[in-house]
Amino acid sequence: GVMARYISFFFLIFASLAAAQKPAPKARVSAPPIAPQATDPRDFPIDSITVEGNRILTLEGLTAASGLKIGAIGNTAVFDAARDRLLATGYLETVAYRYKSAEKGAGYDITFEIREMQPLYPIRIEALPGSTQEITAWLLAKDPLFTGRIPGTAQVLARTARGIEAFFASKNQPLKVSGKVVSITPERFEALFTPSSGLPNVALVTFEGNKVVRDSTLQNSMAEVAFGQPYTEPNFRLLLDNTVRPLYEKEGYMRVSFSKLATSPSTQVKGLDVKVTVVEGPQFKMGSIGVRGPMAEDSKHILRVAKVPQMGIVNFEELRNAGIRVKNSLRHEGYLDAEVLTDRDINDEKKTVDVFLVPQQGPQYTFGKLEVKGLGLDGVAAIQKMWSVKSGDPFPGEYPDFFLKSVKEQGLFDNLGDSRAENDIDPNTRVVNVTLNFKYDSDRKPKKRSEDPLGEQSPFPN
Repeated sequence: GVMARYISFFFLIFASLAAAQKPAPKARVSAPPIAPQATDPRDFPIDSITVEGNRILTLEGLTAASGLKIGAIGNTAVFDAARDRLLATGYLETVAYRYKSAEKGAGYDITFEIREMQPLYPIRIEALPGSTQEITAWLLAKDPLFTGRIPGTAQVLARTARGIEAFFASKNQPLKVSGKVVSITPERFEALFTPSSGLPNVALVTFEGNKVVRDSTLQNSMAEVAFGQPYTEPNFRLLLDNTVRPLYEKEGYMRVSFSKLATSPSTQVKGLDVKVTVVEGPQFKMGSIGVRGPMAEDSKHILRVAKVPQMGIVNFEELRNAGIRVKNSLRHEGYLDAEVLTDRDINDEKKTVDVFLVPQQGPQYTFGKLEVKGLGLDGVAAIQKMWSVKSGDPFPGEYPDFFLKSVKEQGLFDNLGDSRAENDIDPNTRVVNVTLNFKYDSDRKPKKRSEDPLGEQSPFPN
């Protein structure tokens, strides 16, 4: 990892002489993670530990995972080992550090610069003698890095599995546990933990009782998420609810149910064949459309953005698309953590459904500053001129990627290759600083075109 070290020459001379004449008070020193050599002139107590770049993980959790403690002796070997411990957790994509002489006292202030691993997945427990809720509560109390959702790295899956084993050990139920990321829908994944002894995998899924949706459509939809996945009935029903149910709700069949699951050993491969009995139920018509939740007062604006089409039969695929339009609009206004759920009131007597969008906007983020890398001075100046979001403006989450795409498509620079944007989000101030990293397809010196293809206008639509 990259390592920045800020220690002045004067400080080294002064501190070395002071250390030789008067050792640091023993009351400030605790056992360090790695015992340094007492004669090393770079050995000083750690006065403070800070972290930059964390959004989900806490300072306390990261400090505990690093193994560092205030008052313990620090040096480059100690800090290198702490960085390696943080990387080894699997929760972080990158870790760097810098340290300097403390503003107060005679020790070090160390700062870790991190990037958290994404995406994060909720955990789920299957075929184990404990619920997801109670095991989640245990992990929240015992694992300083666990926040309820985890990245799908091998290190974190193994770490969480060991934590679950400790939960069962505390109840005198020794078990071996394994975890893997499984697909619930093509867009949704979870971290599933099961006994290490294993579960039979799904080999084939067939359906009976269906008339509205064809066999091939049902089988193909389940093939994307179920085949090869560990089989338990709760897990398989969750797959049906997230994959097959939307196919029926798209046609207005709101009360579809899966009355029976029959399993048998596969005759073709190792695993289970699953036969699903479908009860389709009646078809429902669209009732009213409204807004619930904390943004209900803005319902007129939200429904205008949602652009819900007129429909006779309720179509929840269209309604989910309307929710995505609202979410994208909120993200464009700086609400990067926005989510939009859908709620429903089903009238079984009238066979109608009243639908409600439930936007949850979260905090608003603002833009801080722009840094451009990989270009000469003229190129940097051209990019900064084109960038239209001003410091202090609400930060549109999709703007950096859209901006890079526009720069490449408009041909402002010759030989421009794959470039990327990095958003550095301060979780306390909600300020986003953006770094644009430009790369070229060849080693030839890039040439900026004389004309400005985007003129004075922003490449991003209002």
